[in-house]
Amino acid sequence: MSRSGDRTSTFDPSHSDNLLHGLNLLWRKQLFCDVTLTAQGQQFHCHKAVLASCSQYFRSLFSSGGGSGGHPHALGLGPGAQDGLGGPPKEPPPPQTQEEPGTPSSSPEDKLLASPRAINNLVLQGCSSIGLRLVLEYLYTANVTLSLDTVEEVLSVSKILHIPQVTKLCVQFLNDQISVQNYKQVCKIAALHGLEETKKLANKYLVEDVLLLNFEEMRALLDSLPPPVESELALFQMSVLWLEHDRETRMQYAPDLMKRLRFALIPAPELVERVQSVDFMRTDPVCQKLLLDAMNYHLMPFRQHCRQSLASRIRSNKKMLLLVGGLPPGPDRLPSNLVQYYDDEKKTWKILTMAFGVGIAGKEQTLNPECSGRVFEEEVGYL
Repeated sequence: MSRSGDRTSTFDPSHSDNLLHGLNLLWRKQLFCDVTLTAQGQQFHCHKAVLASCSQYFRSLFSSGGGSGGHPHALGLGPGAQDGLGGPPKEPPPPQTQEEPGTPSSSPEDKLLASPRAINNLVLQGCSSIGLRLVLEYLYTANVTLSLDTVEEVLSVSKILHIPQVTKLCVQFLNDQISVQNYKQVCKIAALHGLEETKKLANKYLVEDVLLLNFEEMRALLDSLPPPVESELALFQMSVLWLEHDRETRMQYAPDLMKRLRFALIPAPELVERVQSVDFMRTDPVCQKLLLDAMNYHLMPFRQHCRQSLASRIRSNKKMLLLVGGLPPGPDRLPSNLVQYYDDEKKTWKILTMAFGVGIAGKEQTLNPECSGRVFEEEVGYL
């Protein structure tokens, strides 16, 4: 309580809880909703004010006038959105709008004053319905229900829609859940979303397990598909740690283990900085040749197609369909820059990466009848 002359200002600490509780009741009863979000065919009726107050994406979209009117808009969203863990999010381009024939163009002020009876329809491409439902639950209740089966979908939606609070909750959940039983799954999620701290925590469990392996087990680990870590460099570093753990007895196995690594998959700068700096890679003749062959592979990029071998083959025996770009169905079609893959288990398309900077070595198979993007059948693994 503060006093100023005859006036008294009193703060009610329960007001914010009561306000959130009231908004949650309105949402549950579908009252005064003025926007409809669609993800994977499932609709969610929400309030613009709630979305804009928590999401930089929606705040930019609605303030630009792209969210006014009753027309559906297809929003091509992807994992390239700011993850909310550092730096301001990039301003997303507003979706294209369509005006009724014969209707005069409205001013920016008119676009911000949409009719309260008009329900906006926004199609969120690339967002899972499960992830969006759980994120909306957080916006209206301040609680989000997470599990190892759903956290990746929630994390993807929170990064796409620029909701850093949910992203932080997902990261904290993963950090707290890491165990001997699930560290491999957590490590893959962390690698996919660039969560360096989580990846380091998960790798600690991996390293502790690896150091206790015998030679036959270590050799089988390097031959296993899919690999236990996210890159060939990480696999090399794991092998070095195993050798150094008992150098006197294990160093004799270095040539055999190094033959099982695919050095051509390691970028040239890392070959110089991280691989060449290891002593036995310079002194052992077998290891020296493996390193030299990988260097030559990178020095002649236009001849790599003639120099393919096991050392340059992606570590995967699983084939998937990749969908590159294209135009989604519907009247308001915006070009997509997503690269998606088809999850055969869940019978749905999932985002792999953005279209730029992606190398596709597979053979083109067919065209998706729902989209004009190219579809490839490709072995999926890390490059």
